[in-house]
Amino acid sequence: MTEIMPLLLLGFGLGFMHALDADHIMAVSVLSNQKPGLSKTLRHSLNWALGHGGILLAAGVLLFGLGIHIPHSLQYVAELSVGILLVVLGVICLRRFSQDSITLTRHRHGDIEHIHWQSVQGSHSDSHGSKSTHSNHENSAKKYYAHKPVLIGMLHGLAGSAPALALIPAVARGQFGEAVLYLVIFSLGVMLSMLFFGLGFAKIQQFLSVRYARFFSWSRYIIAFLSIGLGGFWLMQAV
Repeated sequence: MTEIMPLLLLGFGLGFMHALDADHIMAVSVLSNQKPGLSKTLRHSLNWALGHGGILLAAGVLLFGLGIHIPHSLQYVAELSVGILLVVLGVICLRRFSQDSITLTRHRHGDIEHIHWQSVQGSHSDSHGSKSTHSNHENSAKKYYAHKPVLIGMLHGLAGSAPALALIPAVARGQFGEAVLYLVIFSLGVMLSMLFFGLGFAKIQQFLSVRYARFFSWSRYIIAFLSIGLGGFWLMQAV
């Protein structure tokens, strides 16, 4: 066990740094930017990391267990998809901001004051039927948003440098068990790094929303535009 410790430490370090790649950070930021909140941001970060690690483990099993190589064309398509995805996420953010009238609402209960963001569009319903319909749409949306970070993480796992960083050192060992363990440690590094980022990002948003509400509102638009710009640059690099 001691002789493979350097390999495992390398995998953890590479995973920790790899999670902070620009496209990864931007994707999780935009997802969290749509509905800010500490629990939502951490959930997005965790689900993204699970998708990223899951696809790498699947790739490792295919490569070492079955002797199947991941087609280069699949990685190329994944690269293009990452750029398209960043553009689409940014556009969705801008569209959501323009459609929903989101305001910062303050409530005071005696000496206790709390602040939260409220969407005027979805704050009331005209009838019981409309409430039921709204509830159904809300449940469907929750399921969609729960799976979206996982799928995005899987896409990132196929694209970019992730396969090279995770698989090449494992190939050098030539042992299936060690390869899988390396991938697990690598994915653990990715997960912890992304959770740390998510925690920091959520705390900053929370601080800005309370102290500098107007700047916080503008920062959400800036993140959306940055996502579109990075996605466009990513597409140009991939092509």
